[in-house]
Amino acid sequence: MKQTYHSNSTTNVRLRCEINKSNLSHHALSVRYGVSEKTISKWKNRIVFTDKSSKPDTIHYALSELDMLIAIELRVLTWWSLDEITEAINSTAPERIRSAVYRTFVRENINKVPEKEKEKAKKFKEYDPGFLHIDVTYLPKINGIKYYLFVAIDRATRTLYYKIYDAKTSTNAESFMLECLDFFPFGITHVLTDNGLEFTNHLLKNKKGEYCAKPSKLDVLCQENDIDHRCTKPFTPKTNGMVEKANDIIKKGTVKKTIYNSLEEMNQDLMGFLVHYNLHRRHGSLRRELKVKTPFNAIEKWFELDPKIFKENPIDFKIKLLLLKDSKQENKEQPCET
Repeated sequence: MKQTYHSNSTTNVRLRCEINKSNLSHHALSVRYGVSEKTISKWKNRIVFTDKSSKPDTIHYALSELDMLIAIELRVLTWWSLDEITEAINSTAPERIRSAVYRTFVRENINKVPEKEKEKAKKFKEYDPGFLHIDVTYLPKINGIKYYLFVAIDRATRTLYYKIYDAKTSTNAESFMLECLDFFPFGITHVLTDNGLEFTNHLLKNKKGEYCAKPSKLDVLCQENDIDHRCTKPFTPKTNGMVEKANDIIKKGTVKKTIYNSLEEMNQDLMGFLVHYNLHRRHGSLRRELKVKTPFNAIEKWFELDPKIFKENPIDFKIKLLLLKDSKQENKEQPCET
């Protein structure tokens, strides 16, 4: 059987046996074999002459045992990206444990996504910046009042924007779309929403069973701005899964870990997370050929590739984004619509 030795080993099993059985002095043996007297003494006192493992008796990991188990379970069950799982374990400072999570994946041989899992993932058609996925999600009640978060995420850059409203209405959907037109640094060409009444009328029926032909307020605004408004297939929320996932990430980073005493507190926390998300949060799902890590990096890269699609340069957008962190939300009551 072939023996494997440490890279710096100066003796083999045969020589070690000779040293152990020899009656010569330690000094004479060290001269004969070209090793130190300490090495001679080691092999004189050994019974087994193969190399011992250099692995330490106790290994101190950067992650706790619980964090490692959570990371492994999330990876195997969901096959999320390294950055998404790192964010789930430590959303406040994911960069500190990212390499530790990756080493955990390597030890468990789950650092590469299996081919069958890759085939399951739906491939989005690639678009330039300007294709928004929009949705509404619920926020915690404050003083007994319901609040809603309108959310938009750009497919190409993963740039995110959202705003709090006190009603899920077509008027607020129109207002949010105007906010998006002002916020995103590039022109908006497509919008994808579900079939909620705040977004579209096309599933409404009259008493005769005929579908409504009147465009919604969002439809009208999109037509005026040459934007293609598309709706998901009814009862298939996965079609708009990108913004659904964004909703979950937003909540995990804010409302699911903090209790707010006022609307202002909640809004400030959400605005702070919005800045972090766009400027600092890593996204493994961004197109690899762009070699970018964050939504803002993606904006900078696309600005280099095709500046014509942009309304403002990345620096101006970054300044505008940072100003949002300290801005106060104005919430006006809107009448309920049916």
